[in-house]
Amino acid sequence: MGKIKAQLKVESLESADPTFEAGSAHTARATITNPTSQDWTYDLELYLGVTKVASSGVGSIAIGAGASQVIDFTLSMPEAEGNWDVYLDAIVEDELIAHYKATEPVIIEITPAILVGPITWT
Repeated sequence: MGKIKAQLKVESLESADPTFEAGSAHTARATITNPTSQDWTYDLELYLGVTKVASSGVGSIAIGAGASQVIDFTLSMPEAEGNWDVYLDAIVEDELIAHYKATEPVIIEITPAILVGPITWT
């Protein structure tokens, strides 16, 4: 019998609204499934843009055979306005086994603001 190869299925990647203020922190939630008949430990990273303008960092999660887990990924948004595609990578034993792209990009906006100091007469 051959060796079972690690696999991963991302069932959903959720966010309430993909428009965020620059520099703010937000959490995306993904349902991750191990569709194999063997337990695996996955190294997962959620990031924005192919250049990783923002990243959740890499975290490890063990998922049993045929099991699913809901995983939260928190990251700080970039400081510049723009639209970035959202990616989720999964690595097992130093091999990239999944490169998932979310259906909606993240939109970063900078809302106009002003700070007024004390008004003085000279």
